[in-house]
Amino acid sequence: MYLNALFTFCLLGAWNPTGSSQAFNRDILQRFQKLQEKHNPFNSEEYSVEALKGKTFINPDKIPGTRRPDGTYCLKKVVEIEETEFDRGMDCHHTFQRKCHLTYITDYSSSSEEKCDTDFKKNCHITFKPVPHNEKIKICHTPLIRQCNDQTQGPEVCTTEYENYCETKYKVYELDQDEPKCQMVEEVRCLNVTVELFQIDSSKTSPPFALREKCEKWPVQKCELNKKTVTKVHPETSCKKIPKEICAPSNCKTLPGEEICKEETRTLVQNVPEEDCDLEPQENCRMESSLVPRLVPKNNCIKVPKEVCVNTKKNPKKVKKPIIKEWCFNPNELEY
Repeated sequence: MYLNALFTFCLLGAWNPTGSSQAFNRDILQRFQKLQEKHNPFNSEEYSVEALKGKTFINPDKIPGTRRPDGTYCLKKVVEIEETEFDRGMDCHHTFQRKCHLTYITDYSSSSEEKCDTDFKKNCHITFKPVPHNEKIKICHTPLIRQCNDQTQGPEVCTTEYENYCETKYKVYELDQDEPKCQMVEEVRCLNVTVELFQIDSSKTSPPFALREKCEKWPVQKCELNKKTVTKVHPETSCKKIPKEICAPSNCKTLPGEEICKEETRTLVQNVPEEDCDLEPQENCRMESSLVPRLVPKNNCIKVPKEVCVNTKKNPKKVKKPIIKEWCFNPNELEY
């Protein structure tokens, strides 16, 4: 019992949370030897330190620390450690990186191609066909008459005289002309007239007056032009002289007499044109230049800003920091 109490005292007095396990064991052994030399009255081998190592009983209730389920005890110790601290920062560099990508642009190239148009050619053949028609003609001629004197009749003389012969033809044609169409309408015209007002004493001031509107109706002829197709008759007269041989005595003269006119209906044959036409298609081709689109690959490059940053450590310095370490031991594994 003495030994147990003594060993328990040594464990409590020798516990140092800041030491290591080896130092703890050495310190316990040294103190135990001193106590044995001072208080042990026995001087035999069975009471030596070597003999007591295996026979020492450790009271588990007196062991410092916290016991874990696996039977070990753990102690927390404050230990100072030396660390190197730095001023941490970040250095960034800005650069431009050239990045390119392939794109397609629209380009135009000139190419010749044949273009054809279809036209129609009008081929006509004109023939004249005689068409009889009746036409009224006024025929006038001036006959030649002989005028003789009372002189002695001489020998007969023959001469060539010319008799005037005229024909008048009436050409009928249609004409579009503007003809006025007029009508009478009444318009109202108004004027402002001055009317004097009644006043008892008019010597001092000018007499009062008022303006009154006076309106009258006036007849006005309004015309408008209208297109109208009218038939016109245009006389065409052609004259010619017809030679005529006249034989008369030498004492007679040939003189033109009175004009004799007559109208007669004459059947005339007129060549009327008749047109026979057909359309003949013709293809006209020509070379034309046109722009043809095409896609051309092209590199499109741009400068992209780029930021490269690196963590830096500057100004190193040594500092001491306290830390809490947990020291665990198994009492059964202690060697004394």
